[in-house]
Amino acid sequence: MLPISDAQLDAARAVHDALQKAGIRSHLDERSETLNYKIRDAETHKIPYMAVVGQREAEAKSVAVRVRGSGNKQVVMPVQEFVEKLKEEVHTRSLKPLI
Repeated sequence: MLPISDAQLDAARAVHDALQKAGIRSHLDERSETLNYKIRDAETHKIPYMAVVGQREAEAKSVAVRVRGSGNKQVVMPVQEFVEKLKEEVHTRSLKPLI
C-alpha cells in the first residue's frame, strides 16, 4: 500500500486492513518519502503488486494497482474487486497476474 501523502493514509490503512482480513499479506508504507521513491523501493524488493492511493482513489474507494515489471502501466479498480482478484490468484496459485 502506497499512499501518495499523509492525507491519504487513512484510506490506505483501510485497504491494508481489508487485505489482511482476506488473508492476504500486505505492507503499508507510511514513510514520508516521494511516491517515486516508494515505487522504486517496492520494485527493488520485488513486491508483486503496488496499490497506490491518492486523493481521487480515496474519494472513490478505489486503488491504482501497478504490477511489478509492467513499467508505468496501472489499473484503477474498486478496493473490493482488487481484494477478490488477489484472493482468486492466491486460491488458484496462478503464475500469471490476474490484474
